Amino acid sequence: MKLHPYFWGLIFLLGFPLLIQAQNDYKDPATIEAEIRQLERQYSDRMEVGNITQTEGGRLILSMAIGEGDRDKKPGIAIIGGVEGSHLLGPELAIGIAQKLLESRDAEMRQLLQDYSFYIIPQVSPDAAQQYFDRLKYERSGNAKNTDDDRDGRMNEDPGEDLNSDGLLSIMRIEDPTGEWMPHPADDRVLIKANPDKGEQGKYILLSEGIDNDKDGQFNEDGMGGVHFNKNLTFKYKPFTPGSGEFPVSEKETMNVLEYLYDRWNVFAVLTFGPSENLVSPWTYKRGNLKGRVISGILEGDAKVNKMISDLYKKEVKAPKSVKSSTHGGGFAEWSYFHYGRFSFSTPGWHVPEWKMPTDSIQKKQFKPVKDKNSDINFLRWAQEEGLENYFVSWTKVDHPDFPGKTVEVGGIAPFVKMNPPYEKVADLVDKHTTFVKTLANNAPKIRLVNVQKEKVSNGLWRVKATLMNEGFIPTTSQVGDRFNWVKRLRVDLDIKDGQQIISGQKVYLFPGLKGRENRELSWLVQGNGEITIKAGAPQCGQEEVKVQLN
Repeated sequence: MKLHPYFWGLIFLLGFPLLIQAQNDYKDPATIEAEIRQLERQYSDRMEVGNITQTEGGRLILSMAIGEGDRDKKPGIAIIGGVEGSHLLGPELAIGIAQKLLESRDAEMRQLLQDYSFYIIPQVSPDAAQQYFDRLKYERSGNAKNTDDDRDGRMNEDPGEDLNSDGLLSIMRIEDPTGEWMPHPADDRVLIKANPDKGEQGKYILLSEGIDNDKDGQFNEDGMGGVHFNKNLTFKYKPFTPGSGEFPVSEKETMNVLEYLYDRWNVFAVLTFGPSENLVSPWTYKRGNLKGRVISGILEGDAKVNKMISDLYKKEVKAPKSVKSSTHGGGFAEWSYFHYGRFSFSTPGWHVPEWKMPTDSIQKKQFKPVKDKNSDINFLRWAQEEGLENYFVSWTKVDHPDFPGKTVEVGGIAPFVKMNPPYEKVADLVDKHTTFVKTLANNAPKIRLVNVQKEKVSNGLWRVKATLMNEGFIPTTSQVGDRFNWVKRLRVDLDIKDGQQIISGQKVYLFPGLKGRENRELSWLVQGNGEITIKAGAPQCGQEEVKVQLN
């Protein structure tokens, strides 16, 4: 049956708004999964998809191994998104980088796939991320596992409620003379803690939006619950904290992601898109980091590498000078460095730009000075200048059963907007971070055997020399990785044949990491003629093999 052209036009008109919405908003976990499958169909020759696990909510966490040839025999970079469920930009950057790596016909990019491998897991918190796309939106971090956050023996008995019926869970301010919060003098939409030492008097109690369902005097302390991926790792894990889990790596998500990475010996660096920050502002070395039984901070040599990569990052991605480095207890980026032993680089990928006071005297009068550099006011003024919508929920009075006779208002900065930029900015951020990933790969450790020489000492006795060199600018092993056994050491083998003998020098050398551009002299005394082979390398910095004819 042939359909009338009017019918196809109607389908187009009905479907067009859905297409526009899909192109102008963040992708939900199902769409991310579908895009990964589509890339797998298109680029099966240089990409392999793996099933990491299925979450409690029934959603798949998928991995993408990208590269040409034997991927596990080349230096690799792991890229992880979604470590914080409400950070929607992270998965967009991760899958966007994957698409750029695969789709590019640029000769330099194709060479990159021949020389390096990329292991990308775009979304490790799909259960939490789904909350952005549900009817009731709020910033959620936990998976779909039922947890008793307030440890009273009951599950999820006190969630938040949408009291002003706007589809968002924001905050409540309750007028009360005992309150600690007061309006900011530069913008009364923003609340700050009053400082009695300065004669400031609080006016509001501040709570998350909802009612006290279980009548225990607390609000929304036991909602959807769940375990946070970015609290469930092993470094500085915080037990008995909501979201941290019953013990480190208690969840399928964390266990299987870690097992996947532990099987990739060739990974030299991990790039995490999440709340920890050490690319705009690198982690710094302190002498106290080495005190005690457990290393508590980045080591000196690794801090220098972090600074070098940070400088390269900031050439591509501009960020406010006010951004400070940060870490999170039980966080993934921290695990990647301290317990996985790889160079770990982490960033949210975007920071709210610094709003500039107008220079025009008339316009300047519209804004009060912000002496404390309040980040919420900076965001509100930037958002207004950008012409954004729905970034602030105007304070609205509601009738609240737990506060009879008191003025209760719901409002504040909308969820998600401070952590995730407007979607139209994502494409540019993907381009910039793809360029950074290329730069990171081009600085990778690369082992080479150079200046290979032979010298005849006497009949059948030869002096063989070679220089082992790291041609890359990143060390072959991190300093912290040299301290434990889950990072392969740099190995040099001298293979001889029957009738040959090594008189001096070792058949096998194991070295700690070589710094960027560092070299080491090797020498052997070999008895016997014929071919010998010098092999050098480690999974994370590549392999080199040189044959020498002794005759």
